[in-house]
Amino acid sequence: MILAISTQAQNKLTNAVRFLKEGELDKAKELIDSTNDDSLFTDKASTYYYKGYVYKELFKEREAENVQSPYRVVAVESFKTSLELEPDGTYSESSRMNLKYLAETVYNHAAATLNPEHYKKAITNYNFYKEITSTAYPNTNFQEKDIQFNLALATIYNNLVQADSVNAEEYYTKIISLYNEVLAIDSNNISANYNMGILFYNQGVDIVNAMDYGLDLEQLNELQDRIVVLFKKSLPFMLKAYELNPQRRETLTGLQGIYFSLNELDKSERYKNELDQLDQEQSGTEGG
Repeated sequence: MILAISTQAQNKLTNAVRFLKEGELDKAKELIDSTNDDSLFTDKASTYYYKGYVYKELFKEREAENVQSPYRVVAVESFKTSLELEPDGTYSESSRMNLKYLAETVYNHAAATLNPEHYKKAITNYNFYKEITSTAYPNTNFQEKDIQFNLALATIYNNLVQADSVNAEEYYTKIISLYNEVLAIDSNNISANYNMGILFYNQGVDIVNAMDYGLDLEQLNELQDRIVVLFKKSLPFMLKAYELNPQRRETLTGLQGIYFSLNELDKSERYKNELDQLDQEQSGTEGG
């Protein structure tokens, strides 16, 4: 009797695998789900491997465009459990490869939703991508992708600043944090240096442009102090951006304006001259 019960139970997995191979995913799912509370299966890597496979196929067939697919989540958790039960077993390498595939789909969905409307989903999926990949391949270096993602997300927040002035300060804080994360990875990243510099520079310029000169002297002095603080924050990033690319017109314009506002007129004149020289060279090239 015990042998008969064991054989019948074992057929759950055998038949689930058979239905999986035949493309009968609903039947395979029903059988593989029936092993959830069966003590004959709950500690076996093979059970979770095939459950992951069934749910991966369900994701591919029915939820490939769903950026928050429940089938994919179950597939990931199942392959992870299989690996935890047998890190170097029969199913371990295939589990890792399947996790890699699922991680890539999550990354693609993160990239597809990296826009002002759905950026929160992009953040969730990007973190999920890293979590899955780290499970499959713990030594993965994410630095290059972190830089790309953070720069793109900072651009989204910059767009939101223009569309949502009420929450502008919150977005500015997030932008600065993202650029700092990039610079912690690569202090010579030109985009992060320039964008950080232009962020503070533009904040200072915005105050100048909006300044009401009918304010009393104390209020004007307070605004001027804020402008100076912002330009001083901008300066080291602008100088680094200049060091990395001395031919960028926007950087030269920024340095000219910063030094002028800081009353360092000789330095302002230097960058003005470089800007004029660059314009002459570009004009000559276009004319030729």
